[in-house]
Amino acid sequence: MITRRLLVISGVLAVASALTSCTSSAPKPESLPVVELRQEWFPNANFAGEVSAAKRFAQAEKIQLKVVPGAEDVDPIKVVLSKGADFGVVGGDLLVAAVAKGAPLVAIGVVNVKSPTCFLVKEKSGIKGPADFPGKRVGILAGTNTERVYQLMMKRAGIDRSKVKEVQVPFELQTFILGQYDVRPAFIYDEPVSLEQQGIAYEVIDPAQYGVHFTGTVYFTRRDVLDAKRPLAQALITSLVKGWTFTIANSDESLSDVLAAYPSLKKERERRSLQLALPYFAGENGKPLTASAETWQSMISGLEEIGVIAPHAVRVEEVWDPSLVSHAYDK
Repeated sequence: MITRRLLVISGVLAVASALTSCTSSAPKPESLPVVELRQEWFPNANFAGEVSAAKRFAQAEKIQLKVVPGAEDVDPIKVVLSKGADFGVVGGDLLVAAVAKGAPLVAIGVVNVKSPTCFLVKEKSGIKGPADFPGKRVGILAGTNTERVYQLMMKRAGIDRSKVKEVQVPFELQTFILGQYDVRPAFIYDEPVSLEQQGIAYEVIDPAQYGVHFTGTVYFTRRDVLDAKRPLAQALITSLVKGWTFTIANSDESLSDVLAAYPSLKKERERRSLQLALPYFAGENGKPLTASAETWQSMISGLEEIGVIAPHAVRVEEVWDPSLVSHAYDK
């Protein structure tokens, strides 16, 4: 009996020793390399995929993912070009324009395969589309994705912009609410939520109905980073694929991750925002971060059409490297 007990105790100790050995050999989170992702805008529900990636999946890819918020005066392209960060988030059209000018940058994942840009009008305005813009005051957010989408929408709708009163507007929404202009450039999961919360009825004008097909934001890096730090870039993209896949399937849990990371956010507002946003994060064919060469070419052609870039100034393969996303799905 004593011998049997000793054998059992010895076996338990052996297993415990093995588990301790395995645990001690696993890298501690604080010892993993930090990968910073520079966002374009302030924290909001649409950080969900990145925040869940950082919290739930990055460690398995042997990195610490740090999501760095942006602001009105932050240009992720300048930050990454100056090597203030290796990875950033920016509008796809802005990236194409930068690459066309010679910037050694490349997109490595597509956050919104369809741009969330839209245009809002008050319900009783009588404005239904670009054909109603002449004689009206149309807000312009200069330098943003919305400006280029507006330019192409008006061109393809055949509207003479000289008959439209275009006014530069601030990011805040109050001037639109007060009626200082009639058409508000917006993102489908931002300004509409603010209007709903204030009980203001609105209608949405979708640029896609007028033949405008841009991507929204994309993940990008410098080309030298892909050469020198490809394993880190791959770990980042694999984490983000998992993060967005998780968010789409478990939006409430992912929103909880965001609210824990940014406690000042308002839960109900961000819940509604994420609800409106999820279709824009699904990727092509239901695969987050994916986009076809045809999607990129459509945006490049649109930017050529409105003179943002010269004809044939850039090719799809110069702005889009899908290999990291493909490998993440293969893995």
